[in-house]
Amino acid sequence: MLVGSGLRFYGITRESAWVDELWTLSLTDPGLSLSEFWRRLLNDVHPPLYFLLMREWAGMFGQSDLAARLPSTICSVLMVAAGVMAPLSRLGRLALMALLATSPGAVEYAQEARSYAMLMLLAALLTVLCAKIVAGPFEHRDSLANLAGLTVAGIIASYTHHFGFLLAFAAGGVVFAARRNWRTGLGLAAITASFLCWLVYDSRYLISAPPEAVTWIATFPLSATGAWFARLWLGDSRSLLALGIFAATLFATPRFRRIAQHHQVLAVGAVLAVMTAAEAAIISWRVPIFGARNLLVVLPALYLMIAALVDDAASLSSVAGAVGVAVLLVLMWPSLGWQYTGQSKEQWREPAAFILAQPGCAKGPIYVYGDKTPYKYLVGKTRPELQLVEIPSGKVAATRSQPAGDCPIALWAGKISPDEFAEMLSQLPPLSASCRKVREFYWAFVVMRDPDDDNCREIP
Repeated sequence: MLVGSGLRFYGITRESAWVDELWTLSLTDPGLSLSEFWRRLLNDVHPPLYFLLMREWAGMFGQSDLAARLPSTICSVLMVAAGVMAPLSRLGRLALMALLATSPGAVEYAQEARSYAMLMLLAALLTVLCAKIVAGPFEHRDSLANLAGLTVAGIIASYTHHFGFLLAFAAGGVVFAARRNWRTGLGLAAITASFLCWLVYDSRYLISAPPEAVTWIATFPLSATGAWFARLWLGDSRSLLALGIFAATLFATPRFRRIAQHHQVLAVGAVLAVMTAAEAAIISWRVPIFGARNLLVVLPALYLMIAALVDDAASLSSVAGAVGVAVLLVLMWPSLGWQYTGQSKEQWREPAAFILAQPGCAKGPIYVYGDKTPYKYLVGKTRPELQLVEIPSGKVAATRSQPAGDCPIALWAGKISPDEFAEMLSQLPPLSASCRKVREFYWAFVVMRDPDDDNCREIP
């Protein structure tokens, strides 16, 4: 728990909020009226629960990078604690908690103001509760409490993220198939019915959702998705190879095979991961949702499988089980380094501060590239009369010049690589080179002009 907490809190504000986090902040701005908040919420592709909670949180603690990311960090630490409930031996439970604590994907999204850390917490609860119900005597009172907990966690997960429903449906299905009684059937029905109510209500908004919300998944190579998910799961290929060798060595032992084939916890982890991925793949035939970031929901199930392997290995040799998981953790550890040293989030707050510091930028036009929501969030409250003119992505060539105002800023472009920015400039209306002086940030650019030069009276 201490290691997991340290990994999640260390460097939590090293990078400023990127575009997806700014969308969260813009949506959950406590200054918005409830009707405006709900209107914006319905234009988002995700279910509402996380944003509702973040709106209340922002009202109490503000919207700094630290305040916005703290709920995700807390959820991720609680996810580690959830591993203690797994129906495994003490070594197996410690192995599961250690894997959750050092998970590269869990650490990364524990430091983002998005719903993924909350989703992983609920996924861990669903996974361990499903395993406890399947592995234990169902007539026991604790199993009925576990079923109630699974049902409630499933409903909450469904309203946190669409993949939360996919895992909840898989968990409810596994429990029903294992127990085959009216109580488990009722739990599955409650999860399904509650989420269908939201889908029916939100269907008209989902149909009109902006295409870019999902099309990037469709164009993202499947091999790259696999590599991305492997990094989030185990860090790199060395960890994956070590896990393969560990599992193959164990299954080559006849006695281990006899033990493992009766290990219901191992089967639960495998079935949950496969069912959730299969559901996502089937839906992706019509709507592309099969992305590595969404598949974070199956990480607790995969870690539960590894912990179950360690548990079974310990029945042969406790030293072998402990050494196996220790080697895997050691190999995963270096992959966490990039989280605290690399630059991965485009800068937005720094160029915003730079623009607000310029004289004469109280009103008038500034061109912005892409959706103007994050730009407006960063400067709108301070400079409400500043006119942000949107250059839609992919439609740069259609941009027309217009008279400049008093502000020396001509163009502000965020979430764009240097090569894409250079191509964008080449497609804009031609101006003298002296009329465009570029200030570069990380994947963000500000183009300035000389307001005293008569040749620079047009922008962008």
